[in-house]
Amino acid sequence: METYKNEIKDAQNYIKHLKVDKSHPWHRSLIALYLSLIEYSDALICLVENEKSIAVPVVFRGLLEAYVDFKNLSEDKTYGYHMEAIFAYNWLKSLEEASKNQNAYLALTASEPNLSATIQELKAKLAELKAKGYLKKNKPFPVFKKFEKAGMIEEYNSFYNYLCTHSHNDIGSLAERFFVFNEAGNNFEITLFKEQVDDEFDSYLTMGWACLRNGSHIIHALLETGYESKFPV
Repeated sequence: METYKNEIKDAQNYIKHLKVDKSHPWHRSLIALYLSLIEYSDALICLVENEKSIAVPVVFRGLLEAYVDFKNLSEDKTYGYHMEAIFAYNWLKSLEEASKNQNAYLALTASEPNLSATIQELKAKLAELKAKGYLKKNKPFPVFKKFEKAGMIEEYNSFYNYLCTHSHNDIGSLAERFFVFNEAGNNFEITLFKEQVDDEFDSYLTMGWACLRNGSHIIHALLETGYESKFPV
């Protein structure tokens, strides 16, 4: 835990040396993903220390996805087009729903005077990205493909699969959270805020630390700060 905390402090201390080209989409996305690794790491430690166990897998899933995107973008600038496609695809779905003017939660969006124009712009953007090969069957990069591109299939089939059961309220994860079964497995006690087991989240903390350390090394090397040696991998 302390090692991870110190890693976060070091990452924060060296941010000032990162020279970002604010006009460059690659720089903007790369730095935002790196900062996500820092903040997710801080939130993860906070949750573990305060025994807010139910949220730990959910936050760790966010950290892992941020690292996968960061790794892919750091190795391939064109990955930014996949990120653009995901943004445009999801935003278009929301705006088209708003345009029906039947969803109370999108009432404010529905009243936007430029809504139709924005929808057409997003459609044109998606058509352009599709022509360049960044949409397959009119859909953007699926999560599996992201992990595959990052060379992290094993993580996808283990860590990530388990994390998703918690995010999606799988019946197994629900039982794990709130039931304590007897030895025979035929009866259980209901529990709320189940006491955290010692070292229960060590694997998350270890992998989170590794993601942040690798991220720090990569970004300082890419942006040529000369401080990547402060984060040896």
